[in-house]
Amino acid sequence: MLRHFMRLFLVTFGFFIVSPTLAFAKVPDIYTNENYINSTHDEPATFYLDGWGGFYGTTISGRLFTQKPVTNTEGVRLHKFQIDQAYYYVSDKGTIWAGSDLEALSIYWTLV
Repeated sequence: MLRHFMRLFLVTFGFFIVSPTLAFAKVPDIYTNENYINSTHDEPATFYLDGWGGFYGTTISGRLFTQKPVTNTEGVRLHKFQIDQAYYYVSDKGTIWAGSDLEALSIYWTLV
C-alpha cells in the first residue's frame, strides 16, 4: 500500500516538476482545466499527509493544492488532484482528465 502511495505521489510530484519545462505560457491568475496543461506551474513549497490517504500543500506563490482518494466500490485506487479550479485524476494507469469521479472511473476501466 505504501508502495502504491509512493507511486501516486511521484507521478503527481513529477507532473509539478516536469510540466513547467514543457509549458510555454506564464503562470495564470487562476488555474482552470482549460489552461492548466499548457501553463507554467508553480513549484510545490509544502506537502502534508492528511491522514485519510491523501495530501495537501502549497506552491511557492501560496496556491493550495490537494490530492484526495476517490472512494469507490470497485477497489480502484484513484486520487483527485485539485489546484484552483483545475482538477484531474491520478491512477496506476496514468493521469485521467474527467468531469466527475464516475467519469474518471469509467475512463479508468477503458485504459489498458
